[in-house]
Amino acid sequence: MIHKLPGTYMLRELQDVTVLPAISWQPQTAGWVLMAMILGSLALLWIYHRVQLWWQQRYRREALAALHTLNWSHADTSLTLFHIIKEVLTHLSPGYAKLFGTPLLQTLDSAMPDRQTRFATELGERWLVSLVCDQVVLSVGDQLCLVSLCSDWLQHHQAPCPSTALTVEARHA
Repeated sequence: MIHKLPGTYMLRELQDVTVLPAISWQPQTAGWVLMAMILGSLALLWIYHRVQLWWQQRYRREALAALHTLNWSHADTSLTLFHIIKEVLTHLSPGYAKLFGTPLLQTLDSAMPDRQTRFATELGERWLVSLVCDQVVLSVGDQLCLVSLCSDWLQHHQAPCPSTALTVEARHA
């Protein structure tokens, strides 16, 4: 059966509604496409740099996590704190692995942004002596002060100035 158009006088004059073309969501000019591509590239570049910075700073997070898990009731806690700081310094530059004493404390001070003396003090000297000599014991207040100093150092240190510590070390060698 073939479909026939109606032949009545009412439907004879009926016309189909023309469908308008769909509205495009794409911009009409190439300039907008170019601008979107540039903005997208800049966003990807910014994300890449943020991820790279996050990945490069993971040693800080790991060292701070290790610092926060220290139990101060143990006798070797001061030594563990020393090892955490030495691992971070060695990560920054393998040349710092051999530092001890005043050169180590000066290196820690030179790594802080304000370069103020925090570690090369009497407390820092007693801390290092307590690592070597069993007769020197740090008080709880000194230990808490050291934790605060080391935590602050781990959060805010920059690359230490190699000239201060390594030249002092070279003079002692």
